[in-house]
Amino acid sequence: MFPIRRSIAVIALVAAAAAARADEYHRVDTKVLSFRGGKVTIDNKFGDVTLGTQSGSNVNMKATVRASSRELGEQIQIVATEGTGGVTIRTDFPDIHIRGGNVSYSVDLEVLVPASAPVALRNRFGNVEATGLRAASEIVNAQGSVRFRDAKGAQRIENAFGTIDVEDSDGDTVIRNANGNVRAVQIGGNLDVASRFGTVAVSDAKRNVIIRNGNGNVELRNVAGGAKIDNSFASVVADQVKGDIEVTNQNGRIETTNIAGRAALKGAFGNIRAVEIGGELTVVGQNARVDAAAIHGAATISTSFGPIEARNISGATKLSDANGNVVAVDVRGDLSVDTRFGLVRAERIRGSIDVDNQNGSVTVNDVDGNATVTTSFSPVFLEKVDGTIDVRNQNGTISVSGVRQPCRDISLRTSFAPIKLALPSSGRYNLSARTSFGRISTDLPVTTTSVSDESLTGTINGGGCRLELVTANGNVTIDKE
Repeated sequence: MFPIRRSIAVIALVAAAAAARADEYHRVDTKVLSFRGGKVTIDNKFGDVTLGTQSGSNVNMKATVRASSRELGEQIQIVATEGTGGVTIRTDFPDIHIRGGNVSYSVDLEVLVPASAPVALRNRFGNVEATGLRAASEIVNAQGSVRFRDAKGAQRIENAFGTIDVEDSDGDTVIRNANGNVRAVQIGGNLDVASRFGTVAVSDAKRNVIIRNGNGNVELRNVAGGAKIDNSFASVVADQVKGDIEVTNQNGRIETTNIAGRAALKGAFGNIRAVEIGGELTVVGQNARVDAAAIHGAATISTSFGPIEARNISGATKLSDANGNVVAVDVRGDLSVDTRFGLVRAERIRGSIDVDNQNGSVTVNDVDGNATVTTSFSPVFLEKVDGTIDVRNQNGTISVSGVRQPCRDISLRTSFAPIKLALPSSGRYNLSARTSFGRISTDLPVTTTSVSDESLTGTINGGGCRLELVTANGNVTIDKE
């Protein structure tokens, strides 16, 4: 066992020696430069950059150089120059050819610039922190994080393989990132964000916001202007937007709430939800469930292979679906529904309703205007309709009750199924009823002009509005309410 213990001890000593040599060289360079106009240019790599502002016209630089050997460290140079075109600070590294052993080196920069000086900063393989800039500037980083605070003027911030965190940027701000998260808070100007493979979170923006992302969630909250968002393979959540919003997303859900203006939402393979929209709502979905509620304008919604549920809509509403159920409740305007292979249910429609369906039942209750329904191979149930009623069905039952007015045109047609109609005792109609392989019965007295086993023609209460009931292979029944 002794040889094993001795080997472990030797390895520990070698590791300790290597750790000690890793920072064998250490040097601090400082310089004060005069800023006479132009911009401050900073170019660094293999280290962090801390950027701040100060009063006066000087640029203060502090560079901390570390290296695994004196020979290597002394070859690292900090070049700082001044002129009428501005101040330039850059790090120069020697060509390094590793032939074995451990080699390490870094340069950390701390720079204070005049508050009004524009800055162009480029860094690689390190973090960047910038605070207090008061002029248009550009920060470009890679393989490290960027933290940006308390700025005025137009700002552009880029990064790759690291996060970007921006807070209190009072001018127009452009953010570009790849393979890292983005956070932007308290943006005073327009905000333009493009990223991928990372989340984007934006809040408290005072003007318009544009976000383009991919493979990362997007969260947007409290925007005083409008917003446009494009994303894929992740979710989009937007809340408290004072202007219009436009969202396009692929393979991810969309959720928009408390939008003061219009909302245009387009998505595929992800559910779509819109609640408290102040203006018009337009939704185009594919393989998506759509839920819309508290829409204070007109609504146009289409999707496929997913249901639509629309509630509390303050304008004309158009719903289109394929292979999905449709529910519409509390629509203060005309309602149009076009679907296939799905159920339709509509309640409390404060206008007219027009339903075109196939292979799905239709249930309608409480309509202030006219009701027009077309379907097949499923029943139709209508109740409490103020206006005219026109139903075309095939191989499906038709049931109508709660007719509110004593005289409105009613036309019900189907085949291979019965028709059942309940009318008020005061109703005035010119009746024409026909069937085959069925019978016709009525609880209301009819003054007949023509009658047979399969047809009945006459008037109810002296006649008035058209009442047409036609089926084949089914009974026709008129009940009194």
